[in-house]
Amino acid sequence: MNDQVINNLYELWEQIGNITNRISKTNSYTAVLMGDSDWPNRIFNLENNAETLSKIVQLSRRGNAPEMITIPKPNDFSGNPNLEFVMAQKNMALDLKLFSSTTTTNPNIKQVVTEENAISFAETASKSFGYKVDDQVINEIIKNSKNIRLFTYQENNESLGCGIVFFDSRNNAGLHMIGTLPKGRGKGIGKNMTEHLLMEAKENNAKICVLHASKMGEPIYTKLGFKTYGELQTYRIL
Repeated sequence: MNDQVINNLYELWEQIGNITNRISKTNSYTAVLMGDSDWPNRIFNLENNAETLSKIVQLSRRGNAPEMITIPKPNDFSGNPNLEFVMAQKNMALDLKLFSSTTTTNPNIKQVVTEENAISFAETASKSFGYKVDDQVINEIIKNSKNIRLFTYQENNESLGCGIVFFDSRNNAGLHMIGTLPKGRGKGIGKNMTEHLLMEAKENNAKICVLHASKMGEPIYTKLGFKTYGELQTYRIL
């Protein structure tokens, strides 16, 4: 199951890289170099060996590869003088047969379908997560992908939250970028968005839903029935 959780995230990044023509794929790693956008500017699917890492470090320092690497734990990156640990995320999955929501569709949650929506999503995601999400990347996604669905939470004509559901080649549904603006926190927006994305997953006949949670988020998703199967770690090349 851990491999399926990781695969969903990697497939998402790879698809966005292909859509935007920003992907570099070799036998030893995949990289999406986004330029002006911090998302999904990442090196992943990386062979965990010294030779590959040395190559990636040199490419990144020349500006030919992203500075961020995401790799499953366990790995040999801890203590490497060329790398700085950034964050850990728990690989979690839910059998959708166990999810039954009595919640009706929330009218405040709107799918991103226009260029104006894309700008709103990018601004909301950027403010929620503290890194730049480029609206042109979002616009390319909504124009060119049917299995990446983006949503915003609207209140009084203002976007306060966001979320993505991605259906991979195994039809596993991945929940990504569930975020809320600081002014919208404490209102249950994140919970409403999560439940909406889970309903989207069930309606698409997905059997498994996966996500990557922070240590703080892990108990929240555990209450919804998600189980933890492993961990991803992200490092920055110095």
